[in-house]
Formats: sequence, structure tokens, C-alpha cells
Amino acid sequence: MDILPLMHYALPMAALIHKRADGTQKLCALADKPLVLGRHQESEIQVRDVFISRRHASISYDNNTFVLKDLGSMNGTYRNGVRVYECTLSSGDKIQIGNAALVFEIDATTGDGVLRQVPPISTAPRQIFAPTSSQTQLPGGMRPSELKTTVQVQIQPPA
Repeated sequence: MDILPLMHYALPMAALIHKRADGTQKLCALADKPLVLGRHQESEIQVRDVFISRRHASISYDNNTFVLKDLGSMNGTYRNGVRVYECTLSSGDKIQIGNAALVFEIDATTGDGVLRQVPPISTAPRQIFAPTSSQTQLPGGMRPSELKTTVQVQIQPPA
């Protein structure tokens, strides 16, 4: 009986295709370690945004399931508008890390994951600077130190 090399019996490997906003794409094989999403140049899926950690999140493939995991990022990882630490991805899920919005899909023909970068769901918060001098007079005779402002922001996902 002949013994064939193990590579002849290897199972097909899942892949993830990162389709960037500029129209380019990158094919990443999901082998034995997760793919890292982050702003660091060594991340398998690099997304340039100051609100994204160097190693922000990862995507792995286990038991025929794609899994998204936050890697302790400062600004969080969101799936469909809800902060997640680890979750299973389904086709059509919207992922937000920093200002970057990505849509996860599963290619019906190959079963590969597709991560499509789309325009941001919302803009980054901006800091508004007010006069700092307590002597500055505002309309109504109020001083800056007397102001208390509440801002309510509602973010709606694109239709």
C-alpha cells in the first residue's frame, strides 16, 4: 500500500477578500491564525484611520463560521451598530471600526468571505473650541464657565 503525502488530502482553505474603497482588492487566506484588521502596515487588512488601533480586530474561520473579535481596541468594534467583543459574522453584516465601514458578505459560489469597504456610516466626532477667558461675555450676559451644553447625536445607518 502506497502512502501519499498529506498535502494531497488537505481540506480547502477559506479565504477573505478585502475590497477597498478605491476599487483594489486583496485576497487573504484564512489558515491557522486570524487575519488582523488595523492601521499598522503589517496588518493583513490595513485600514488607514487615526481612530483605528494598530491591531484593532481580527477575523478567523472555524467550524465553517467566520468570527469577528475585538483585540482590545480603544474605540471598539461594532457589528450592525452594536459594540461587540466577539461574534459570528453573517452575510450582510455591517462592521465599523473607527470611521471605516465594512460590509461582510459570503460569496455564494466559493464560500469565501468578502469584506467590502464602503463610505463611513458616520463622521468622527469633532471637538468644538469655545473662548476660555472667564471675562468673555456671550450673548445674554453669560460667561463660558457658566455654560452647560448637552448635545444629542443620532446615527442612522445608510438605507
